[in-house]
Amino acid sequence: MTTQSKTSLENNTCKWCEKTFMSERTLSAHMCVKKRRWADKDLMHTRLAFRVFQMFYELNTTASKPKSNEDFIKSQYYDGFVKFGRSCLTNEYLKPEKFAEWLIKNGKKLSDWHKDKLYDEYLLSYVKKEPGMKALERTIIYLSEWSSENSSDWQDYFIKVSTPRAVHDLRSAKVSPWMLYLCDTGDKLLERFSDEQVKMIEHIIDATFWMKLFANNKEEVSDVKKACLAAGI
Repeated sequence: MTTQSKTSLENNTCKWCEKTFMSERTLSAHMCVKKRRWADKDLMHTRLAFRVFQMFYELNTTASKPKSNEDFIKSQYYDGFVKFGRSCLTNEYLKPEKFAEWLIKNGKKLSDWHKDKLYDEYLLSYVKKEPGMKALERTIIYLSEWSSENSSDWQDYFIKVSTPRAVHDLRSAKVSPWMLYLCDTGDKLLERFSDEQVKMIEHIIDATFWMKLFANNKEEVSDVKKACLAAGI
């Protein structure tokens, strides 16, 4: 084989699987697993997966240099992180990076990250620790979306929302107990829930927990009540 031929073949070698092809055209048509991963690198769920992959090493090692996209593509854990990223977007998870941080710090197995039971556990923790005004702001943004979908004033949410939708909204943390308990119209929704529906959300709206929290944060409770009153809800 001539030097020129050898160089040509080297130039037609896949950087990912190191397979060599006779021409540039066949190399271009070639699609191994890692080359496909590279082609998918800009997909939204893959970008999220890559960022979480970096976070995993930032939180678990002392390495100062961040992991590269190539490190991610070559990782044996690639599929697990991508599955998590896809699950976050498909299910519209609240604050995916915060969720990933919680999973990492709590030592949850990567193979379980996409499971609903872990997200429910995270949500409960997040909702109970979220500052009142942050919860208020986030809930109002969601109520505005509900308003557009249902051609109703967002201030009427607790009065007009269907109870199955409200159960879903509370379970997915779209609506915070801060507003459910502290705005003037929240009681109207609580009165409409069936016993079965209350059981579905009792771990989130746990009155004992929230009344104790409110009693220990009177200034914040006052701020949330004033904001709700000013908003007419």
